[in-house]
Amino acid sequence: MKKLFIQLTLANLTLLLLVTIWGHFISSEQASKSAFDVLVGIVAVFTAFIHSVIYTYFIATAKFVERAVEEHGYSKPDAINQAKSNKRKSFRYAFLAMFITMTAAFLTYWGSRAIRHDLAIWRGWPAIASYLAILTNIYAAKIEWKYILANGVITDDILNTVSDLNP
Repeated sequence: MKKLFIQLTLANLTLLLLVTIWGHFISSEQASKSAFDVLVGIVAVFTAFIHSVIYTYFIATAKFVERAVEEHGYSKPDAINQAKSNKRKSFRYAFLAMFITMTAAFLTYWGSRAIRHDLAIWRGWPAIASYLAILTNIYAAKIEWKYILANGVITDDILNTVSDLNP
């Protein structure tokens, strides 16, 4: 599972970086600008998807710990609170990363001449928002991985304890 999360996180960060760099080389008059706008939207939705998948992992882990305490007699009931706390702490940063990435995507679209015959906003805002989205996603990934590893310790302990109780 951790290997899959690493691959998804790296794919997300790579796509964000590639789209940001490509955005510097495309002009509003090019025919490929509308295709670029669509790609920006797809990458933004992919970012939201990745953070949602990781957040779903935290929900499942919290339920797993709760069930281990209730049904299998796991002797550390504070593990439930720790798993739920990890979920809450990681969600803040994941939500912030999704929000800033979506904002960058909207600014890219609004900064396009495709909407109006003049620029709707200053063309530098999408670039600034894109770099901010990359930095926020890197930081969110760091925080998410901190808590994924913390949950891994809890679940490994549960699996070892429960397998010792029920040989």
